[in-house]
Amino acid sequence: MGDYSRSDRYLLAAIVLAALVIRLAYLVDIADSIYLSHPVLDSAWYHTKALDVLAGDHIAASASFRVPLYVYFIALCYRVFGESFAAPLIIQALIGAMSCGLVFLMGRKLFGRAVGAVAGFALAFYRMAIYSDGEILPTTFFMFFMLLAVWFLLKCLYDMRYRDAALAGVFMGAGFYTRPDIFPFALVMIAVLAFLKRTKRGLRLASTVAIVFAGFLMLLGVRNYMAYNKLFIFSPQGAVNLYIGNASFADGKTPMAPPTSYIYGVAIDPGEDSIIEGSRVAARERMGRELPDSDLSDYYMRMTLAEIRGDFPRWAGLMLRKTYYFLNAYERSDIKPVQRFTERSTNVLKLPLLTYAVVMPLGLVGLVVSLVRRVRYALVPAAGLLAWGALAVGFFVIWRYRLPAVPFMAMLGGYAVYAMVHAAVERKYVALAAMVAAAAVLFAVSTSAFLGVDDPDYLPTHIVNEGALYEAAGDYDEALELYKEAMEMTPSDARPYYHAGRAYANMGMWAEAREYMGRAMVLNPNYRPFAYVSLGIALARGEDFEQAADYFEKALEADPGLCIALYNLGLCQYNLGRREEAARTLVRASDLCRDDEAAMVSVARMLVELGEADRGISLGRAALSLNPRNPEALYVVGLGYEAQGRYAEAARFFERALKYLPSSKELRDKIEEVRGMNNP
Repeated sequence: MGDYSRSDRYLLAAIVLAALVIRLAYLVDIADSIYLSHPVLDSAWYHTKALDVLAGDHIAASASFRVPLYVYFIALCYRVFGESFAAPLIIQALIGAMSCGLVFLMGRKLFGRAVGAVAGFALAFYRMAIYSDGEILPTTFFMFFMLLAVWFLLKCLYDMRYRDAALAGVFMGAGFYTRPDIFPFALVMIAVLAFLKRTKRGLRLASTVAIVFAGFLMLLGVRNYMAYNKLFIFSPQGAVNLYIGNASFADGKTPMAPPTSYIYGVAIDPGEDSIIEGSRVAARERMGRELPDSDLSDYYMRMTLAEIRGDFPRWAGLMLRKTYYFLNAYERSDIKPVQRFTERSTNVLKLPLLTYAVVMPLGLVGLVVSLVRRVRYALVPAAGLLAWGALAVGFFVIWRYRLPAVPFMAMLGGYAVYAMVHAAVERKYVALAAMVAAAAVLFAVSTSAFLGVDDPDYLPTHIVNEGALYEAAGDYDEALELYKEAMEMTPSDARPYYHAGRAYANMGMWAEAREYMGRAMVLNPNYRPFAYVSLGIALARGEDFEQAADYFEKALEADPGLCIALYNLGLCQYNLGRREEAARTLVRASDLCRDDEAAMVSVARMLVELGEADRGISLGRAALSLNPRNPEALYVVGLGYEAQGRYAEAARFFERALKYLPSSKELRDKIEEVRGMNNP
């Protein structure tokens, strides 16, 4: 290992091993968690898109809202190890442990072995880093790529080699493929390299990093063009998150969907990502048309700038509030409630692990001391910390958004500890007192509880989401217990009553189902159509199509434009043998669902089945105008042409669908069948 001594290698091995052991212990600890057997929100999205890749969507065209690298990682794990989260999480534990080793190496290179050891062990036993490595999220890979990029940038500063500069660009590009918010961080790091090496060779090295990084961005642009017939680089997620972190409804700490007339807690499953659906609906309501994901970035960037310009004092106040949130140790949740999960679902995270309340004060003290003392290249971790702090404040302050700052805090915090010990040994008591006092003040800020820093109002939302997972798993008793807990916390919120009613309906307990649905409708009349739809769906599952149809008609009385009610009413009429009536109902549904790709495909298929091939083809083609690579839509259009006897055209659409579902025996059989009809 070059200039590394045996003790350095032992330290590195000890840090990586310790980090790996505690991460594996944590995975064993949470192995029976409902969040692993039934993923929710972002994790569910990555799981679904990975399955799409395995089904034939090899360029991950369905993953348009986010960048695709982590989707491919999950898909590869499923392909090699089977459809389980065990393999990706074990790999993430190893990657997370290697990140701790990288922090040791960087700390050693910048400040010496002792500081590197403190930094490496700090990240190894940092509570939220362990938690993060046990999540089906790209954060682990993102931080590893980011740290690799900084490591090679440091090597570039010391050794001035183009190979290191190119590798720094490579890992910045890989980081962008997992989380595009590395983009401003990468620009900062390139600028730091150019500043610290203000020579022709230094500028050429910085240019090398920038060129390689830009090459990765262009490769992603080419992939996007292949997938969506439009050249763009930034996925819409970043712009949407920037908007919801800075809009007039933002609180600075909660990733909430843009407000629309859409009832998120009802119209989609709680396990799905309401921000994705909500951002699309909000744009559609404002623009009067469906925006493809490739256009959402531009739309939400314009909306963000409009919000800032429209009320700059409000926005400036929000930035100050978010700065306080960034300095505070409270870990704000997004996918699941961190504090509740720690208390109820894991023993490992209850251990006396390192927290933000310790790392942040020491990191900021180390930042100031290292820069004041002009420690060589200390600007690199200082710039990293400040860049990620600014990014977290620019978006919204949740644990995921500020975690990338922690490795730099660990390095600088290690240096702060070293500086304090050195000051004590050298009897420089004034300097020691100043550092201790600064750390104490920052610790007090980090442990304070002002400006609503915790999120008790959001906890019932998480509890209902968790209840929905148990409901999906068939554990209705646990689901109902959680729904009733949420009712006690927020008795005026209709959402837990609605979900309790749905659970009782699925259990066949109709008196209780009607009671709780009735309460939901009283608390929020907007729930009325969805309550009737949910009761109808439960009845239809039990094949009571007559009564189910009555509920769907009640839903339409409450909301005549509710496509899902019309579609399900048509299905009930079809199952009751009232085919002509079903056809008329589904034709009405086809006119209402033109902004919902999945509904369009479902309705189109039923129209073809009912002999309305022309309308089915038209609706299927409309779905393809939103997503030309939708294999279900291609298949439905093929079925329509087959029903009309236009076998050559049917074969073409089946063949196009087969490109995205190459393992589909049904499609291969269909192609062979229609070819035989075309050439009797």
